[in-house]
Amino acid sequence: MRQYLAVIKNWLFGLFKKEKTSDIDEDFFQPILFLFPNILKESVSTNTDVKDWEKDYLSKNKNIEKYIFNACEALQISGTSYQKYKKELKRYSDEELNQKTGKIIGRNFEIEARLTLRRILELFVESWHFAEIKTDENIFRHLFLIKNLKAFYSRNSNSKEFCDFPLEFDAKAISEIKTELKKLSVQNLFYLTNNKDFNEDKDIKHLIKPFRNLLEEALPKMTDGLREMVGESYQLYAETSDVIHGFSGGPNFNLRNYHREIIGLYARSAVLASNILKYLIIIGGNNINNDDIKNAINGLKTDGLPQNFVFNVGDKVLVLGQIKAEIIEISQSKYGCRKYKVKYDDKRDNWSWSFEREWFKIKELTKLSN
Repeated sequence: MRQYLAVIKNWLFGLFKKEKTSDIDEDFFQPILFLFPNILKESVSTNTDVKDWEKDYLSKNKNIEKYIFNACEALQISGTSYQKYKKELKRYSDEELNQKTGKIIGRNFEIEARLTLRRILELFVESWHFAEIKTDENIFRHLFLIKNLKAFYSRNSNSKEFCDFPLEFDAKAISEIKTELKKLSVQNLFYLTNNKDFNEDKDIKHLIKPFRNLLEEALPKMTDGLREMVGESYQLYAETSDVIHGFSGGPNFNLRNYHREIIGLYARSAVLASNILKYLIIIGGNNINNDDIKNAINGLKTDGLPQNFVFNVGDKVLVLGQIKAEIIEISQSKYGCRKYKVKYDDKRDNWSWSFEREWFKIKELTKLSN
């Protein structure tokens, strides 16, 4: 096992220097989204633990291990989504995916890739916060109790309102969870909304702090590279709802270069996942008894995308899929989002082609071979 993990770790160190997507495909995604999460979750759980967690809505045992297990499964679900994309969508060209039925197929996979990134980004921010504070069993138990309370309350409320059918089991569970919450004494509850009381029915749906608030609290404390990764990922996160629902005459957030952009979505998920794994090691501490997987995960390079997905000054690009240019300046907002200034370099039949504006977001540029 130790030798195997060392080999994988060495692969990952080299991945971020590779230029071609085809070079990084399997080596980049497989360990981060499948192998490492599987080894980690098995190091903190037994089959008996998993069965107990599935039915224990009062979260009485091994809540740190349960959190790690659930997080690892979320990463593997993302990996499964990536594998499905590889198997099904890669048989189509970008041209086919922008025409007729192909467009429907492309958008279906785009929605799934965006939802995958959205879930991973939420887990990243949550686990980042947990890694920043001194956690214990009671804090994670409190988190699970709050989430279970919210889930039971929402389900019971919907059943009563829409079906005129209150759910006895849910009502019993709500009462039991409230009783357990009253017994807990915990601090550093970053995930709770201020001035909300779990004893008040009107507050239950709003107990968990909105994701954007958690994100804004975390971003200033991140490294520049990580802030850029998270800030750019949040822009894709924010577009997801409009991509799913859409509306006639509104702005179009859908992709054009499906393969390049969808693989970019999954690459972001994988980089965020590698950070999540590191945070889980911090959170788990002595509860993780496999030093080999700890060392392998701690050796991951986690602060940016592989070079194939990175845009730098001097790169040749295609602007809005139409006009050739060169990146001459890069600016980054306080939230990590980058914008790129270009110099147009596209002459056709003695005419110089350009757009009126010079600054663009990354999704508006396509990297060309220098």
